[in-house]
Amino acid sequence: MYGTENHSQLYAVAFAACCLCSGTAVADFKAFAQIYPYFTQPEGGREIEIWSDFETADLSNPSQTTLLEEYAEIEYGLTNHWDVSLYGVLQQAPPESPGIPSPLVFDRFQVETRYRFAEKGLWPVDTEVYLEVERPVDLSRPFELEAKLILAKDFHRFFVQANLIDAENLVTGTAFGYDLGLNLGVGYEIRPWIRVGVVGLENYQMPSVNPQKPPLGYTPLVPQETIHVGPSVALASSRFWFVVTPAFRVYGSSNIADVGNDMRLLAIVGVPLD
Repeated sequence: MYGTENHSQLYAVAFAACCLCSGTAVADFKAFAQIYPYFTQPEGGREIEIWSDFETADLSNPSQTTLLEEYAEIEYGLTNHWDVSLYGVLQQAPPESPGIPSPLVFDRFQVETRYRFAEKGLWPVDTEVYLEVERPVDLSRPFELEAKLILAKDFHRFFVQANLIDAENLVTGTAFGYDLGLNLGVGYEIRPWIRVGVVGLENYQMPSVNPQKPPLGYTPLVPQETIHVGPSVALASSRFWFVVTPAFRVYGSSNIADVGNDMRLLAIVGVPLD
């Protein structure tokens, strides 16, 4: 797929730079790419994050079955417990014909906000709430509303993080769809600037159908479940951080939207601006 080699080189450089410039972990340092930690930007704090999301439907033919999405995000702290973020998302669909890459197009923008209820460690389980609104550029597609409950607990150098997810299309009829999920990560902090762990991603999804473009021979869809598991590695320097988490399907179908892929690989680079 177009750009895949360039992305690999970019993240290899980021990985090496974090190793060479290791130091105190910075800002929104995620241990797992698909799991939000217990964190909000401090009041007035700002950070830029670049996300690269690869969803491969068939690992035996990745060049023809991989969906690429590039996220650019800016985070801003409204208070020490409440922040807001704005995303722009570029998307490159799998090639329609072998050897002819699909164009990279602007697909949607997203606005999210997070609120944490107390300082870390004061509650038996650290608890934070998250709300996101997504608006596709294609106006025939519905708004999506996503809510998360973010939970975390540290046990010295070990830690557990979980996100409970409910995402729904704000529309009725065949275009309505939802995604219920549990993303769970267990990790270990080798040093303050390096974290490793494993993730489990469980999704229960009702796919949606664009009512203006129903597929030929469309029949009503039924909810389906998938489970992905995989390793995660996160590194930080004094100026930026990096995390990469590949997750592989171990249960469920490979032909449903978004979550039914053989592999879901997400890599993120975060750069604080303060």
